[in-house]
Amino acid sequence: MKNKLLIVLVVVIVMTSTVLISCSKSSTSAETTAAAAQTTDSAAEASGKIDMSNVKTLKAGVLTVGSDCTWQPMEFIEGDKIVGFDVDLTKAIAEKLGLKLDYQNTAWDGMFPAVAAHKFDMIISSITIYPEREEEMDFSDPYYRIDQSASVKKDSGIDSAEKMNGKKAGVQIGTTGEIEAKKMSGVTVQTYDDIIMAFEDLRAGRVDAIICDSPVGDAYAVKNPDFTTGFKISTNEFYGIGFAKDTPELVKAVNLALNAIKEDGTYDKISETWFGTAK
Repeated sequence: MKNKLLIVLVVVIVMTSTVLISCSKSSTSAETTAAAAQTTDSAAEASGKIDMSNVKTLKAGVLTVGSDCTWQPMEFIEGDKIVGFDVDLTKAIAEKLGLKLDYQNTAWDGMFPAVAAHKFDMIISSITIYPEREEEMDFSDPYYRIDQSASVKKDSGIDSAEKMNGKKAGVQIGTTGEIEAKKMSGVTVQTYDDIIMAFEDLRAGRVDAIICDSPVGDAYAVKNPDFTTGFKISTNEFYGIGFAKDTPELVKAVNLALNAIKEDGTYDKISETWFGTAK
């Protein structure tokens, strides 16, 4: 009887020890995993890069971006290079994400369906965040505020929306400039596939004004002595970066990059390069 009791006690002690050892291993494993994750996060923060482990792009290690590069000074072609505020901003975003940048010039009217069909990871092209557009794609956080402006010839005498009555306005099709021009009383609206063609017609006298985003109108006035900004239209618009509806992880990563760029002063430097002042 005593021998049997002794055997039972030994079995209980062995089982208890095994459980304690198992619990100790599990606890140690969890602590190690948590410590490793914290180390990874700290390393990512220290390097200034965004964690992209759960983010997929069309090509591994590459951020493929579509843009209608006719919208000076935001995105335009100078010589054989694509340059502009949006271009520099996108370069900074790609760097924060640890990705190479593939920035492609594409037509405005096909850009929205193209990103929805995953031909681009994202599109950036002076795109106003607008309710109708939000139905077909997701947007990043706002990154730039604008109004609309009317670019006219210096000798036109057009300095208000009222003086556009009976006149013809040129706009790029599908833009908020077109929307605002159509609100003007007595104005005939002429649409163009790109803004460059519109300004060529303004120079030739085929239209009386170009209604477009204020940075664009101001840039044309600076670089063309025959043009001036006749008047501004307060619209309080905000630019955003466009994404396909099913890429929330990429949107989140880009928003983190945008925030980091603003916090570390990169955004202000880019703004000073293209506008002479921090935005």
